[in-house]
Amino acid sequence: MELQLWPVLVYLLEKLKSWMLLVILVTFLLIIDFVRKRRPRNFPPGPQLFPFVGTIVDLRQPLHLEMQKLSARYGNIFSVQFGSLTFVVVSGYQMVREALVHQAEIFADRPNIPLLQEIFRGFGLISSNGHIWRQQRKFASATLKSIAVSFEEKVQEESRYLVEAIEEEKGQPFDPHYKINSAVSNIICSITFGNRFDYHDNNFQELLHLLAETLLLIGSFWGQLYNAFPLIMRWLPGPFQKIFRHWEKLQHFVKGVIAKHKEELDQSESGDYIHCYLKEIEKFKGDTSSYFHEENLLCCTLDLFLTGTETTATAIRWALLYMAAYPHIQEKVQLEIDAVIGQCRQPTVEDKEHMPYTSAVLSEVLRMGNIVPLGVPRMSTSDTTLAGFHLPKGTTVMTSLTSIMFDKNVWETPDTFNPEHFLENGQYRRREAFLPFSAGKRACPGEQLARTELFIFFTTLLQKFTFQVPASAKLSFAFMLSLTRCPKPFQLCALPRCSSQLPMLRFLWDSISFQVLFIFLFVFLLVADYMKRRKPKDFPPSPFSFPFVGNMQFLNLRDPQATMQKLIDKYGNIFSMETGRQRSVVVNGLQLVKEVLVTQGDNFLDRPEVPIDAEIFSSLGLISSNGHLWKQQRRFTLTTFRNFGLGKRSLEERIQEECRFLADVFREEQGNPFNPHFKINNAVSNVICSIIFGNRFEYHDEKYQKLLQLMEDTVRLHGTIMSQLYNFFPTIVKYLPGSHQNIFRNWKLMKSFVIEKINKHKEDWNPSESRDFIDSYLEEMAKPNGSNLREENLVACTLDLLFAGTETTSTTIRWALLYMAMYPEIQARVQAEIDAVIGQSRQPALEDRNKMPYTNAVIHEVQRKSNIIPFNVPRLTVKDTVLAGFCVPKGTVMIPNLTSVMFDKEEWETPDTFNPEHFLKDGQFRKREAFMPFSIGKRACLGELLARTELFLFFTTLLQKFTIQAPPDTTLSLQFKLGITLAPHPYKICAVPR
Repeated sequence: MELQLWPVLVYLLEKLKSWMLLVILVTFLLIIDFVRKRRPRNFPPGPQLFPFVGTIVDLRQPLHLEMQKLSARYGNIFSVQFGSLTFVVVSGYQMVREALVHQAEIFADRPNIPLLQEIFRGFGLISSNGHIWRQQRKFASATLKSIAVSFEEKVQEESRYLVEAIEEEKGQPFDPHYKINSAVSNIICSITFGNRFDYHDNNFQELLHLLAETLLLIGSFWGQLYNAFPLIMRWLPGPFQKIFRHWEKLQHFVKGVIAKHKEELDQSESGDYIHCYLKEIEKFKGDTSSYFHEENLLCCTLDLFLTGTETTATAIRWALLYMAAYPHIQEKVQLEIDAVIGQCRQPTVEDKEHMPYTSAVLSEVLRMGNIVPLGVPRMSTSDTTLAGFHLPKGTTVMTSLTSIMFDKNVWETPDTFNPEHFLENGQYRRREAFLPFSAGKRACPGEQLARTELFIFFTTLLQKFTFQVPASAKLSFAFMLSLTRCPKPFQLCALPRCSSQLPMLRFLWDSISFQVLFIFLFVFLLVADYMKRRKPKDFPPSPFSFPFVGNMQFLNLRDPQATMQKLIDKYGNIFSMETGRQRSVVVNGLQLVKEVLVTQGDNFLDRPEVPIDAEIFSSLGLISSNGHLWKQQRRFTLTTFRNFGLGKRSLEERIQEECRFLADVFREEQGNPFNPHFKINNAVSNVICSIIFGNRFEYHDEKYQKLLQLMEDTVRLHGTIMSQLYNFFPTIVKYLPGSHQNIFRNWKLMKSFVIEKINKHKEDWNPSESRDFIDSYLEEMAKPNGSNLREENLVACTLDLLFAGTETTSTTIRWALLYMAMYPEIQARVQAEIDAVIGQSRQPALEDRNKMPYTNAVIHEVQRKSNIIPFNVPRLTVKDTVLAGFCVPKGTVMIPNLTSVMFDKEEWETPDTFNPEHFLKDGQFRKREAFMPFSIGKRACLGELLARTELFLFFTTLLQKFTIQAPPDTTLSLQFKLGITLAPHPYKICAVPR
């Protein structure tokens, strides 16, 4: 039958003329195109669609402006088609927020844009979807946070190189494009590749030119034509073919970097992004569900390199262009820079809080620059309804950020460069309709880095230069479209700024001899210092005070307690001291200390502002806060601690579990000499971590060990001379190098660790089930009356608990083991009591403590003798008070000297000897009023119950399992080192299994 039909078909085809075939083919294609382009039922309206090409727009106009015109005609949601691509365009803040935030899960995917699909093949961070995207973004976010905790320093360093490069122009006209691109790109290069490049490196400059031309071609008419008709354009010649050639070169460069990293890969170290990714590939090798492979690494690296260079560099170029166009605005920014930062130091991110006008200018640059005018397209992952219209699964949505950033109903002067849009009563104000980094789950992951770069590069450049339009040039805000909306090439003059702009001051300086000026200034400062230091009437006596420095002659960081004792012998139990600008009253002896902390406790309830602590915590948290804020935080913390001690898994059980882990790591030493410091720190810190974060950490966890090392360094650095000098002379020492600068860097890293934990808690927070302290705090924050319970307070409280819950208890246990090694006869009596009451078959429990008076007495004597916080935490007088017949004015700093109580010869039989009998009477444990290691009164240590429990369980567990001995041929010492606490000098012991 088939053979019979074939000649008939051949005959018919021969009879049909070629023009008829063409008509049939065109008709067939028209029908297919019509069917394919039919809008679904209740689909957003749009302009008329023409066969094959879809929506006709004026190609002479930028696409985002054409979309604005269509929005004016069709409303805030309409549809357009360009060749094979169909878009639903949403405009206006409410509509865009509905799509990106409220329906974020539905519009979480990226559409298949042919050009990007050809390049990335669905991998990387920008073009990937589903599990691939979530896995890659989660890893990238976590890695960038861990790598870039110090990226502020990288940006500061790069800004210096940028200043040097611009200085080479010597005020002559130049195009800043590639200098800025080089600087910004170097930041992301140092994070992804692990190194920066010299601005004159030919390979680096070729890379930047390839990147710039590629992005320009993607955003050009030819790039858009390829996206509209990929099946046809793929086979045609044209400028767009360069995109693929350039991209191959970029890939070749990155592949070379990856290959070099593979050769040098060290699993034990955390390096740059590529290094971390290669370790992740090794980790998931053989896991078929993992998308950690080299192709994805290549695409992710190129994504980071592309977005980390182009967007920020474009924003900075717009910023310099606007400053040259509006010199009066540039002048106001420079005045603010001079007032807050000056010319002597580099800008830091912390300065941003004090520079509202500069922040407003940068925000206005991002608004007017409108760098990504149509956002990055999204795709619906399921059928949905938007503004009453039906959007089927797979619909591509384009968000018109232009419609938001230039909305006349939101901005007072939308078409004018006006920093006042972001100011209110001289303070910076946030605007809801300001979305330069998009919004929702697929918002820019590098927003924090971009904001840091923008602020530091911009302020550094305006600190050093004044930007002007060259005399022969005409300023233009014309732009061109690549993947971003960037200014057309322009030239500027960067004129160095100098202090000689004040000729009158220069004349006066030249007219007065240096010697006369110095003498006048010195006499003026002496008089001012004398007036400031005059003591109030009936103020406690003090030693002779030197001008400017006060009683610095008594500052003895090696043994401050001995210094205090000499002053007690001379002046009695109450005297005053001046150190730098601070005046303090020191109280000594049991009765006076009780008077200050208990009897008149309400008069001495506040904390003074210690400069180094104020710089870190800004009077937030549990230790440094005052008034209602402190009461609210303390009450909440005490309640939360009680709740977590009464659950299914009590505090005692948490500690017992950690005791087992600690005993195991001691046993691993097999009786050989070792330093127990970090093993004990690990165990003690894990208890408070389980309460705060909801989990303990393995002793070999790199992040955890880094955190403990940071804490240890910070404790030590607080006791250095530079840290004390910072507290005495903060306005001077702030600008000097020294250990105090390391303290601030360490605190930043620790804050980053805590913030990361809080963010993770917020992601999987369940309000109906509080797992830990952070969950409880988030729940309290969500309540209408949680006014002072905000995130910055949560960070401060968490760090307070982490520090106090680790350092004090850990230090006491280290002293305890040292005393046991030095007094083996006392250790033997403790072990005999442990064997009698507990034995070797079960773990110690808290209820055993009442049956073990000698062990309890030894622990108390360790606390008394080690005296780890000898001068308590300072207090502040909240109103004028009479103390021991002396007048103590409001605002006076009070130092209760606990050493004078814990070593008082009137209270203790042998105060300078380690003697557990101090706490025994007729073989039973006895409490002593002069024992106050946790302080007393309303501001006593809120973790006392937890600390006492830990001390007993850790101490008895270790002495149950081991005999602590000094290593052979080693003499142990009770010498201490001063930090936040008095800690023993590093020592080694042998833990011999029993």
